[in-house]
Amino acid sequence: MSHSAISQHVAALKGVPSQPTAATVRPSVKPGHRLVPALVGRSTDPGTIVYVECPDWCVVDHVADRNVFLEDISHRGERKSLPLTPSRGDMVPVEVYLSQWPASGDDGGQPYLAVDVDCEVSNYSRAAALALADQLVSFAADVRRLAQTLPDDSPVRSQADEALRRVREGGRS
Repeated sequence: MSHSAISQHVAALKGVPSQPTAATVRPSVKPGHRLVPALVGRSTDPGTIVYVECPDWCVVDHVADRNVFLEDISHRGERKSLPLTPSRGDMVPVEVYLSQWPASGDDGGQPYLAVDVDCEVSNYSRAAALALADQLVSFAADVRRLAQTLPDDSPVRSQADEALRRVREGGRS
């Protein structure tokens, strides 16, 4: 009789769909993103590896760039820079890159264009970033126009250079 009861349960279980195992579960990832490991936890403990959705443009190694809390994970794209070197002073770097703080409540976690001028970062939405690009194109045109009014770059010889040239040529002018 017990054999019959077990048979009935086995038959009933065959009708229940099987659940996927952890090895066969593939998490859903948004288009343009990938699942990457990230290390979180205090530096005093070994930390925990978690998997986060990372935009395809992100170049951060989220394991090497350890964060204490999952909410602190951010994404940064490849930096493009324009080093401005004044004639007297240190280089002033100007960098632009995509950035995103997914857990940020300020901008809904949306990506933005970060513009870093000498360690002062400003954030631009898509519309503001396109307006900035238009302003930079106009500014570049002004720089080009002004540069074209300058005299040609030509090596100007000093009197000492001219005297040295004459000596080497045996006094001929």
